[in-house]
Amino acid sequence: MKIYALMFTAALASLCGVAFAQLPPHALHSISNPNAAGDCYAINSFVPSVGVVAGDSGTPCAPAFRTSAYTNATTSFTPILALPPVQGATTLRGECTLTYSDSSTSGTATFGIGLSAAPTDLWVTSTPTTGVFVVPTYTTITTTTTTAVTGALVTTAANANYQVYLSFSMVNATAANTLTVYASTNGTGVLTVQSGSSCSWIP
Repeated sequence: MKIYALMFTAALASLCGVAFAQLPPHALHSISNPNAAGDCYAINSFVPSVGVVAGDSGTPCAPAFRTSAYTNATTSFTPILALPPVQGATTLRGECTLTYSDSSTSGTATFGIGLSAAPTDLWVTSTPTTGVFVVPTYTTITTTTTTAVTGALVTTAANANYQVYLSFSMVNATAANTLTVYASTNGTGVLTVQSGSSCSWIP
């Protein structure tokens, strides 16, 4: 059904003299069925006698979810979620929504990102919701070293749920790459990242 809708949209644009590149972004992507590589299809062109011609968008379709709670009571970064690997020489963006709590008001959570291969650039903005205003943090990553992308987030109430939103854009180098999200605490109390927390690449 979605492909037919896209064909109609493209055909209408052609009849109206609108260039295909001018179609809105939601009409240029089909995200319902990934290809064999797990990537979303991208609509490359419209041929009147054929219809929509789709190609590989280079963006993985499947999100990563926590299906059980993650816990950490140490100062060391440990992995929360790994996103599906992306192809080399691609530029793409993604996001994470992480719900977490700490068992102690003295506890502080820090979130980080690590990569399996060095990107040309990975730009990350973190926006926490901790019960008090926290200025968003902006971080640039160009290595495989796990790097903090938030400050040490204060726990206002023990065991209360808070949230941190990560948005990121990556210019990948030539190697395939896997992005992993990490967390640590200051060793006081237990940090929990709740089930349902998720990350995904955005087509």
